[in-house]
Amino acid sequence: MARKPRISIAIAKLMTRDEHHAWTLEDLHAGLARTGIATDFSSVFRAAEKLVAEGGVRKLQVEDGRTYFERVSAHHDHLRCTRCGELVAVPCVVPRRTLAALESKTGVAIMAHQVSFVGLCALCRTATQG
Repeated sequence: MARKPRISIAIAKLMTRDEHHAWTLEDLHAGLARTGIATDFSSVFRAAEKLVAEGGVRKLQVEDGRTYFERVSAHHDHLRCTRCGELVAVPCVVPRRTLAALESKTGVAIMAHQVSFVGLCALCRTATQG
């Protein structure tokens, strides 16, 4: 008998809140605990991977070497805050025409891209200026 997808449902609900844009497995595990759902880390891993396989969640790896999970949405890039560690969505900075020109010049077919910035999120930037 298949197990109920209790953890993956709870993770999907957790990710709809505005607490984070992107979640590490540790963030998800702690977030579930805050909502009263006790589970082991491997269950969180399996549930997050299941959500990725189902297509509702995207897995990203950025320059800090950590893996993040975010809900699938319109394409955007990211900034990792060096002060608080948050991964913040920022508008895509590579125009489609630039990608098309690169494809034309090199003969490659670009299926996706990921740009990752490092700096301060808006809250941390404000805190350092005040």
